[in-house]
Amino acid sequence: MSNPYEPTPPDESAKALQELKTFPSLEDTKTQLQNTIESIKASIETLIPKITWREYDKGSKAGCFKPYDQSDGQSVYLPDAVASGVSVSEGNWSSILQATKEAAAKLGATDLQVFQDNPSKHDVGLYGPGGLFVKVGYAGNLVVSGYTGCRLPAAKK
Repeated sequence: MSNPYEPTPPDESAKALQELKTFPSLEDTKTQLQNTIESIKASIETLIPKITWREYDKGSKAGCFKPYDQSDGQSVYLPDAVASGVSVSEGNWSSILQATKEAAAKLGATDLQVFQDNPSKHDVGLYGPGGLFVKVGYAGNLVVSGYTGCRLPAAKK
């Protein structure tokens, strides 16, 4: 049984670093992800015109998970965009999910993971290269969030 806390071996780390070098920089990915989230919010606003968005956290920087843990890579969790106490019909949810899929696909985030899909309770993530994700969920509050995945800062590329 392998130790989950053991660092990635050098040969795997070297491959992971080469992969990181093919991704946009951390800064570029963060900007692209922010634009994607704004696009998703704008799509939602066409369905629910009086929606009000708030950021309930400031986002955060983090290191990288395996196999990128031995690189100079970093990651950023963007602030969650939250619309409190909104009513989202199942028809609107389908449109929101479709808009999210289309926007996330532009970042390569096409691996759909459904965590919850019940009437008035939805939680879906779209995952892409290096751990990047865009998530959207609804259970009385509508939340759109994003994570850059592991990326090299421009100064390290």
